[in-house]
Amino acid sequence: MFTPMNTNQNILNWNIRGINSKDKWTTISNKIEESGCAILCLQETKKETFDASYIKNFCPRRINKFEFTPSVGASGGLLVAWN
Repeated sequence: MFTPMNTNQNILNWNIRGINSKDKWTTISNKIEESGCAILCLQETKKETFDASYIKNFCPRRINKFEFTPSVGASGGLLVAWN
């Protein structure tokens, strides 16, 4: 028998305007920790691909799953990461 749980989860949603900078990684990491979010949604990543090692540059260990939509040219790109 499935019993749904009533839980609250923090979601951090951000138009990042590019994620290829170490300065942005630090800012993102700090904001994730500050918010305590369980789900991270970044738009306008301007990045064509992501892998687990790249995600580790700015996500804490607890956020260990992700999906993305690649950017096309110099715009777009979505990243959703969660624990």
